[in-house]
Amino acid sequence: MNDKVLGIMGKEKEDLPSKKGKYITNVYNKLIKEGNKGFVGYVMNIGFLDGTIITNDYYKIINGGVPQNSFLLLVNEGITDKELLTEINYEIPPHIILVRVIEPASTPVSSDTSKTYFELHKAQMPTLDIFTKSDLQWSAMKVSVLGTFFDNLEDGSIDYGGDLQSFWSPHHYKVYIPEPKVLEQLVNAFVVKSPSRIGQVRLTETLLSKDAKDVVVNISADDFIGARTALFGKTRMGKSNTVKKMISAIMDVTNNVSMVIFDLNGEYANTNEQDDKSIYDLYKDRCERFTLRDNAPKDFHVLKANFFEDLKFGHEIIKNMHAQLSGGGGDYIKAFLDWEVLEADDLEDLKKNDRSAYTRYMRCVSIYKCLLHEVKFKSSKGVNVKLELKKGLRDIADQAIDDYDASDEYVDVSMGAAVYSAVWDHYIENKTDKMYKSSSGKSYFDETTTSIMTLLTNKKDNGASVSGKRILIPFRAYHDPRAGGAIEGVLDAIDKSKCAILDLSNAPEELYRFFSDYLSKQIFNSQMRKFTTNSLGTKYVQFFFEEAHNLFPSNDKDLKNIYNRLAKEGAKLNIGIAYSTQSISSLSPDLLKNTENFFIAHLNDDREIKELTRFHEFRDVGYDVQRTKTRGFVRMITRSHKFAIPVQIDKF
Repeated sequence: MNDKVLGIMGKEKEDLPSKKGKYITNVYNKLIKEGNKGFVGYVMNIGFLDGTIITNDYYKIINGGVPQNSFLLLVNEGITDKELLTEINYEIPPHIILVRVIEPASTPVSSDTSKTYFELHKAQMPTLDIFTKSDLQWSAMKVSVLGTFFDNLEDGSIDYGGDLQSFWSPHHYKVYIPEPKVLEQLVNAFVVKSPSRIGQVRLTETLLSKDAKDVVVNISADDFIGARTALFGKTRMGKSNTVKKMISAIMDVTNNVSMVIFDLNGEYANTNEQDDKSIYDLYKDRCERFTLRDNAPKDFHVLKANFFEDLKFGHEIIKNMHAQLSGGGGDYIKAFLDWEVLEADDLEDLKKNDRSAYTRYMRCVSIYKCLLHEVKFKSSKGVNVKLELKKGLRDIADQAIDDYDASDEYVDVSMGAAVYSAVWDHYIENKTDKMYKSSSGKSYFDETTTSIMTLLTNKKDNGASVSGKRILIPFRAYHDPRAGGAIEGVLDAIDKSKCAILDLSNAPEELYRFFSDYLSKQIFNSQMRKFTTNSLGTKYVQFFFEEAHNLFPSNDKDLKNIYNRLAKEGAKLNIGIAYSTQSISSLSPDLLKNTENFFIAHLNDDREIKELTRFHEFRDVGYDVQRTKTRGFVRMITRSHKFAIPVQIDKF
């Protein structure tokens, strides 16, 4: 526990008991019981999981009330009955039991109390005598046992266990509601490295008094780096605001964490009415912005593909988006979608090792560029292609096209489209001609070439008319002749430990899904290469996903799914994820059980509350989460916090 935090209690380090036979817990006990401040009652019964305390209106009033969710401290008064323990000589080490107020409880005299009230109202008695008043002000509350604060005898600091080692007869305990300075220290006792404020303890949505002192809640950036963080809550409950606080906490303490933010509403990349400043405004020198918008400011990178130059990325867009949009095309488009666009190194290897396969591949590239032109994908400059056709087929095109000369191997895409179309028309009528057979007897046009030719000409190899190139028209929206290397730009930002903000505002769901899947795979593979070559070091990558229920699978059976892999393997690759959603039940159990940090805002669905209360830390707060709707009011637990804390998150 750091010296600064200890100072909150008004005790300097040198004033504290040392680990040599003395207990730091005694300091808490002294502060808690000083002048009997915070005394709220007695224990009626106590067990390993829960208990009942008794209190009265007087104790509630002098302590400003005892709200639901209140943290109470059960302080052991020591076993002092010498007649019983003279020969046993047993000492109970100082410790503090932490409990949470759950609900009212019955007392042994509850029925008598109810009878008294009934008789009073029936008799319409105007006043009560002092003895009756005294009897009626007593009540009981059920509490849930959270754990025990005790002394770490190795280093003299305070420690915490999420259970009880033992419990004693109720008369050995007194119950205190901790002062703000004590509660603040207990709440933040294990937030050691680079603590930063995220909000303050808020026990209830109802606030009757403005006099209550803030109990600051801190977080540590280390809790989130390389970890999995979940943010659950309905729309407009402050999930994005919490994410911004988290990002800011990380940015303020380290330059060694790369971030990828999938910004669905543009609020991280742009200044908006909700916040005075965006993440980009605060950390301009460490952020790169990418967008799909057509008229974005100059300092945005265009998150589209130049389909003519970035063939692989462009083809990935078509392949993935076609599947999501159910774009038709039947069997004839399958080979085109399955076609693998090669990286430069792979292409060079193919050229060296299999010249025939290299030629067939380059023929597909040539026809594909002509197809893009025919679908009216714009180019800022002329695009030329090499006609990967043998001389005899170029002669056929020469006879069919007035402006074409068979000696021209290099032509612009417009002429290339005409040449390939003429050859295809001839092929349909003369498939059995030996010029369309290889020396081994195989067809000159392989399956992929046939598929692309069908798209280009709107004709199958049997002459049947099809939709053809019209299938690709929707993908023009993702092409921009000014674009270039968008994915490489994101990966470069990651390598430089920058924050890549992807402005996907107004983007359709399928596009968000595509970019999320594609980039996650690229970055995962990049981190895996570093891991296998022992060059990962201490650099981390942190993902931030919104509307995660649209991305993440509901089960963990697909071991190839990128999000399942991030959940299972991300930690060893220095990859952390923060995901926000309205639905707990839509996510895979494997992801949830591997999640270390949780922020729970308002959820109103019984099924979601049931899922929430499956987590041990949130077993007591489910129905409270369902009732309270204040924006930014969350129940939080992180790797540094030992129990769920109700927090009002500060505005970013």
